[in-house]
Amino acid sequence: MDHLLLAYLSTIIKSMASEHLLKLSRLASLSDGVFAIAMTIIILNLHVPMHLPDQNLQFLLHDEIYANLFIYIGTFIILGTHWIAMNFQWGLLVRLNRPYLWANIFYLMVICVIPFSANLLGVYRHSVESIYFYAVNLLCSSLGQLLILCSAYYFNLNKSTCTPAIYRAALLRILVAPIFYVSSLILAHWTTEGCFILLVLPTLIYMIPGKIDKYEHIGKQQ
Repeated sequence: MDHLLLAYLSTIIKSMASEHLLKLSRLASLSDGVFAIAMTIIILNLHVPMHLPDQNLQFLLHDEIYANLFIYIGTFIILGTHWIAMNFQWGLLVRLNRPYLWANIFYLMVICVIPFSANLLGVYRHSVESIYFYAVNLLCSSLGQLLILCSAYYFNLNKSTCTPAIYRAALLRILVAPIFYVSSLILAHWTTEGCFILLVLPTLIYMIPGKIDKYEHIGKQQ
């Protein structure tokens, strides 16, 4: 009887030890909520200009309408790209620690600024300063992704199936966007419209399956 009781207690202790206090599900819930709110705020900042003529809805032909729609669509897709990329990273995780969580907190803080940056760019789209702010915001968001990836690798938080080859593939894919963002800061001196197009280009590249996508199945492995 005593042996059965000891075996039962041992099973309970092992079960409790295998459970992590820092839950992956809580991080995913917080991140999903932040992205959902940020992507909603973008459209809420999209207003019809009051000073345009209203005869037969001719204001729909105004350049300002199309410019703001272009900024909205581009920013929404950029946020969607970040959400997809982070879902891949979280799929690699097996546990969390405090430094990793703080890296995510700072990353989400930067994500929350993107709707403001998009609105600023929509109102002052011919201003070099506004495009600078937008580009630096996106650059910081990419660097945030990089920090999270490196934190998981450094603290060995990923599953055993996450090999150095997978880490390098994810690293190289993240580094694509910063190249465009830094280039856009230089281009902003000549054309803000061309600069915004350059900022959106990485999202089009990320839509194309890359080397990292062949490792997608490892997220299902333990």
